[in-house]
Amino acid sequence: MRRPCGAKLDSRARKERRSFAPSLLPLGPCAFRRSQKAKVTLGAEVQNATIFAIVEVLLASKHYPALDGLRGVAALFIVFYHVPWATHFVDTRLVRNGYLAVDVFFIMSGFVIAANYGDRLRTPQSIREFAVRRFFRLYPLHFAVLMAVFALELVKWALRAQGLSDSAPFTGAFTPGLLVVNLLMLQGLGLVRELGWNPPAWSIGAECVAYAFFAVVATHGDMRPGRNALLAICLASGALVALAAIKQSLDVNFGWGLVRCLAGFTLGVAIWLYEPGDWPFLPVAATVSGALAIMVMTFADGASIILAIPLFVAMVVGLRSGRGLAAQLLSSAPAQFLGKISFSVYMIHMTAFYLATGAIKRLIHQSGHPMGRFTLEVASPWIGDLLFVVVLAAVLSGAAVTYRLIEAPARDYGKRIARRFA
Repeated sequence: MRRPCGAKLDSRARKERRSFAPSLLPLGPCAFRRSQKAKVTLGAEVQNATIFAIVEVLLASKHYPALDGLRGVAALFIVFYHVPWATHFVDTRLVRNGYLAVDVFFIMSGFVIAANYGDRLRTPQSIREFAVRRFFRLYPLHFAVLMAVFALELVKWALRAQGLSDSAPFTGAFTPGLLVVNLLMLQGLGLVRELGWNPPAWSIGAECVAYAFFAVVATHGDMRPGRNALLAICLASGALVALAAIKQSLDVNFGWGLVRCLAGFTLGVAIWLYEPGDWPFLPVAATVSGALAIMVMTFADGASIILAIPLFVAMVVGLRSGRGLAAQLLSSAPAQFLGKISFSVYMIHMTAFYLATGAIKRLIHQSGHPMGRFTLEVASPWIGDLLFVVVLAAVLSGAAVTYRLIEAPARDYGKRIARRFA
């Protein structure tokens, strides 16, 4: 029965009143009861907010430390592959096949995106959230690197205007038209016959197309194991086999790069669809498949390089468990640091090579444009090795800076914007 206003409070109510906030002590019994009711309501709201926060954390990005480390190692392979001068390692088959690290990126990307968004892309709001997050994850650093290369072309223009250089700016691979294509991230879609500006960026443009296909299938299609999934896996595998047979390599970008990307991405999604669970042999499988993949890259040539792809898939399947020798090594502090800055390493290393080759050519008065491979002649491979160590240190240091100043802030800003669509 409800106590009327002005009635005496029982001992328990008086005790609660004394324990309540001092600002409420002067209140009368009815005001006190209303404040107590508000307190209960506020407590329920806080409890609900806490539950929502926990759910948001559970739905946040699934983290695979071993795959982060693998991403860092793959980025280093790309840096080794693009060295534009003679060294003791640049002509080894392992380094010449280092381009396959891009396929590792595609496979990992497909798996991680599917693991994080496969069950979440159901509404237009969730698709907008997904698109915003991916845009701010990729484009700010891409734009910053393009602007840095643009600034280098302006320096080249100024030097030429002063008669200090005979190198023509905004020509060859650095034309304004290619700049527009790169700004729109279309250079890997077969629309142009030259990548230009920042060649490694072709893969993120292709990945954006893969994201779009994934969003459409996840929202309107059937993201479950079945005949359609098996058909997609067969098509992806067949496309990679055909590329390897026709091109005698998988090192394709502006021509068939989109097919290569979609195929690798699909295989990554397949890992999520047919996740094997916690099978006891997975840790060993990751280590063995990783070792076999290195062997294939060391000895395989021509169409036989396709053998590396199933080994990459098996390696990702095993590493996602986080157990085993390979996972432990890739989860170490150095590997995690490389994984954290891997995207920056991938995006800025060619600009570092441009700067190094351009500066050295001016110092030794060597002709030629620093765009091509092996365009810088060094007196000895030992000098090339030393120069590579210096440039690699600069790349890692620069990547740490761009991660801190560009990548991480842009990613966090994208998350805040994306929450508006959640």
